[in-house]
Amino acid sequence: MTKEKLIQYCDLQEEIKKLEKRIDKIERQSETVADVVQKGYKRHAIIRGYDFSRKEKLDNLKNILQNRYDRLLEEQAEIENWIDSIERSEIRQIFEHRYIDRMNWIQIQIIMGYNSENTARVKHDRYLEKF
Repeated sequence: MTKEKLIQYCDLQEEIKKLEKRIDKIERQSETVADVVQKGYKRHAIIRGYDFSRKEKLDNLKNILQNRYDRLLEEQAEIENWIDSIERSEIRQIFEHRYIDRMNWIQIQIIMGYNSENTARVKHDRYLEKF
C-alpha cells in the first residue's frame, strides 16, 4: 500500500457520495414527456408519451456512473482491508483515525494520548517505510 493510495482514500469517499447522488437523481428522472397543444383561447390538449431515446441515454449514463461507483467501492474495500490487516492495534488505530475518520495529527494525538503530534506521524511513516 502506498501513501498516495491512502491519501486518495479520502477523495474516494467524497466521489462515492457524489456518485450516489447523481445515480439517485438519474433514477428519479422520468422517461415520459408531455406537451400542451393549444387551439384557441380555452381549448387545449395535453399530449403524453414515452421518450425511448431519453430512456436509453439515461440508462447509458447510469451504467457509466454505476461502473465507476463499483470500481471506487472495490478500491475503498482494498484500502480498508489493508488497514484491517495491520497487526498492531496502535498502528491500525492511527491509520483508521487518519484515513477513515479523516483526522489531523493533532486530533490523533489527543485521542491516542500522545505527548506530541509527531509521535503518531512518526509511527505512521515508519510503518509505511516497511512496505
